[in-house]
Amino acid sequence: MADGLSAFQLDLAAFCRNTAVWRRRKAEEYDRDARNLRTASALDDLAAHVLSLPPDDGRLRELQRLAGTAEAFTPDQRVLYELGRFRFHHAETGLDPFLDTLVELAIADRGESGRFGGVLPEGDDPWG
Repeated sequence: MADGLSAFQLDLAAFCRNTAVWRRRKAEEYDRDARNLRTASALDDLAAHVLSLPPDDGRLRELQRLAGTAEAFTPDQRVLYELGRFRFHHAETGLDPFLDTLVELAIADRGESGRFGGVLPEGDDPWG
């Protein structure tokens, strides 16, 4: 990979940038709502931060394991929701704490994968 970056890092950064583009469109739709513009800028910052990390960063490895398909970033509901609202309500959210939160959310998403009612007691899970 270029500059020692993993394909997953590149895909995660591209996902952040694409979401930033979407947020900028939302800002135009909603009378240049500053929160949309703030989130777009934050997502660009997050993309650059992801690309600045070593490819073996533990959070990147966990996100790939939990919210990835091979080398692609394929997040589930909670990760998608929070990523699309990074710094929307809390402008002071840091990049590293947010990455930590994404891992926690990916763990929660994985815990409910295919279990739309949550984890059921032993014996009550028709899919288990």
